Amino acid sequence: MGENLLLILNILGTLYIAYFAGVIVLGAFRKRRDFAAAPPRKRIAAVIAARNEAGVIGEAVRTLLKQDYPRELFDVWVVPNNCTDATEEIAAAAGARILRCTDPVSCKGDVLRFAFKHLLAMDYDAFCIFDADNLVDPGFFQAANDALCAGARIGQGFRDSKNSRESWVAGGMSVFYWFMSRFFNRGRAALGMSAILNGTGVVLAADLIREMGWNTRTLTEDLELTAQCGLRGEKIAYLERAVTYDEQPVGFGVSFEQRRRWFRGSMQCTLGYGPKLIWRALRHHSLQALDLTIFFLGNIMQFVCLVPGAVSAVRAVRFAAGLGGAEIVALLAAAVALVYVGVICLAAALVCRLTGKQPSRELPGVLGFWLIALTWFPANLSALIVPPRWRAIPHTSRATLADVMPRRRGKGRALSEDIN
Repeated sequence: MGENLLLILNILGTLYIAYFAGVIVLGAFRKRRDFAAAPPRKRIAAVIAARNEAGVIGEAVRTLLKQDYPRELFDVWVVPNNCTDATEEIAAAAGARILRCTDPVSCKGDVLRFAFKHLLAMDYDAFCIFDADNLVDPGFFQAANDALCAGARIGQGFRDSKNSRESWVAGGMSVFYWFMSRFFNRGRAALGMSAILNGTGVVLAADLIREMGWNTRTLTEDLELTAQCGLRGEKIAYLERAVTYDEQPVGFGVSFEQRRRWFRGSMQCTLGYGPKLIWRALRHHSLQALDLTIFFLGNIMQFVCLVPGAVSAVRAVRFAAGLGGAEIVALLAAAVALVYVGVICLAAALVCRLTGKQPSRELPGVLGFWLIALTWFPANLSALIVPPRWRAIPHTSRATLADVMPRRRGKGRALSEDIN
């Protein structure tokens, strides 16, 4: 009975990994096409929820106001909430319009709900959601306009990093986001599938919000909105040339706690939306719902795979011990560790190369990514045992757009397959 159970768990884990590996590989070799360039005509509101972000909010607003897009067609709104510093004053001085949040706030979704309640009454065609620490490529709004004019109603841009060389932790987390954009979302777009929202650089048509409302309640409003789109059959476009430079945590402790919150919010989405997605996949033969069901099952599959993995490790140790005792066990452990570190570092370097980065310049992140990957499961497990509390992540990078843009991206256009 035990061996049969292990076999079943191994098969499930293998199928799960094979599914996502297949999407990535097939997407990498599938020809993609851009959204057609369209004359600027969509009125856009950039929305930034900000709490005690005086150190970075000014530069975020300035990059948005320097968009290669007609100034009369966009506004920049900062929505301060529970601030005890000069966030509001600095944002206003930089040129943003201010919408002070007066509703109770427990997460970013609460701030956005308040913002849309007021902004939807204004004459905007779409909204672009950013974080206060972001720097935004000058072509972002034009890329959003192209996608919206082509029929997209929701899209995810390319999430780049503005401080990848500040520490090995910031570099390692940058590698993760480069992988998600370049392989995960780009592969999906090439195969005609729906992208996954990841927090910032999100484009939303105003009519879609009017239809859906804004009803996110979890710690990960991006994944929750992704699930809600899956239940509606609303395809999420991938806008590769709509680039946002995000600030990554510099310290390991901050990164660990951040990942704990991500997992907690992701589990909330799995429990709240998983059964509904399964029902839609079966009842309406929805491939998008099925894909999201498999995606959210990852929260459970990592624990499912733990059992056969642990059994295999114990058996390997026993076998090695039988060959030569503790010395052989130590050599085996060292060999496995070296192979793991080497493979992960090579994979991180490949991600950098295929994303247009120079691995030699991203060396701390490339060499440290193995530890980021290794500690992801302990972070998730600890979030189940001890629920994470919300803590503000300090944003201190003083990088400007000139510091992070390697070259000008021509009139940013969106990259995706047809939306329809």
